[in-house]
Amino acid sequence: MKQFFVSQSLVEVESLKELLEKSGILCTIKNQQASTLAGAVPFAEVFPELWVLRDEDYDQAKMLLEDRPKDLEPAQRPWTCAGCGESHTDEFTACWKCGWKKDSNSGAAHKSDHETEETLHKRSSNFELLVGILLGMGLIAVTYVLWNYFSLTGTPYDRNADGKDDVVYEYNGHVPRGVKSDNNFDGFFETSSIYNRNGDVIRTEIDRNRDGKPDVIEYNTFYPLGLAFGLLGRHGAETDL
Repeated sequence: MKQFFVSQSLVEVESLKELLEKSGILCTIKNQQASTLAGAVPFAEVFPELWVLRDEDYDQAKMLLEDRPKDLEPAQRPWTCAGCGESHTDEFTACWKCGWKKDSNSGAAHKSDHETEETLHKRSSNFELLVGILLGMGLIAVTYVLWNYFSLTGTPYDRNADGKDDVVYEYNGHVPRGVKSDNNFDGFFETSSIYNRNGDVIRTEIDRNRDGKPDVIEYNTFYPLGLAFGLLGRHGAETDL
């Protein structure tokens, strides 16, 4: 008995066995069920083998092998394992890597699963990008509001055109906070007023002796009925004589 032919495809081995037996050559196939061991042992050791039982028939079998019709050879169509994604030619009836049996829908199923995972990944990436953009816009808006509320800026004016500032308006962002005035144009800001959020003067301080401490403090308030007519009422005053 001699080993005659080895192939990855059991279909090819069985077709050749049928061809030889029609010519009176007795054959047998080894490793016919060994494909289930693929992955546990080297894949080359589980290939189907065709053996000629009588040694004297070996040369005749070789001649038949060379002259066999080409349509008996299986088409080399690739397929993809649904178990692990390994690519195979049509000669493999099972995946040599994980043992998954070949199925006509296995390639399509694996491709569909792969496309589903890719689609989910893209959706997740787009969602994360959108969340990042929204968080960035929210941070910019919060920063702008805080700057408007807390930042202190000043705008000076020179009323008598002597090259020195006589009035300085102070702002929290864009909201008026107060004003400092040099009423006698001597370079010293003796009067300062503080505004509320509506831009109304609620406190006025006057430093007459330039000691850095207010000598006169006036408190102003707006009565509820007077607000409609812009009536300002003086609430009280403190004087440091």
